[in-house]
Amino acid sequence: MAACATLTPEEKAAREAERLENLRTAVINQRYKISITSIKPIRGTSRSVSGGHWIKVDSTSLDCSLPYAGLDDVPHVKSRAEVRMDSKLDFRSDIQDYILQLHPNDKSATITFKADFHGLEQKFRIIIDAGGNAKIHLEPEGRDMIDYEGRVN
Repeated sequence: MAACATLTPEEKAAREAERLENLRTAVINQRYKISITSIKPIRGTSRSVSGGHWIKVDSTSLDCSLPYAGLDDVPHVKSRAEVRMDSKLDFRSDIQDYILQLHPNDKSATITFKADFHGLEQKFRIIIDAGGNAKIHLEPEGRDMIDYEGRVN
């Protein structure tokens, strides 16, 4: 029978401090990936999503693969609005107007930026807490707003 390794309080504190510093460095350097765990459309109910959905920020670029559920009203694509429940936002784009606000009191960060998806502006607001949990609010031009939750990898 193998013995369980138990960390001392000092070791736990050191690991937590290291994890927080790695997370902080990734956010400040604009090099992080958020794996999506749930989707909260403005119309319909929240639901969990399995792997394969993310946003990845790498310096000045965004790689995005997000599920989408909501009103899709893009005049140059469709002649009328349509509520879609199994759509995706898959794109790569340059990031514009990246703003990072660190909140030392509650050990969180708020990030806002814009990206272009087929000529339509996508506004992102991301809140990352000390535990690595992320809440993403997306305002896609010509579509309903939508929220996501995930984890920073």
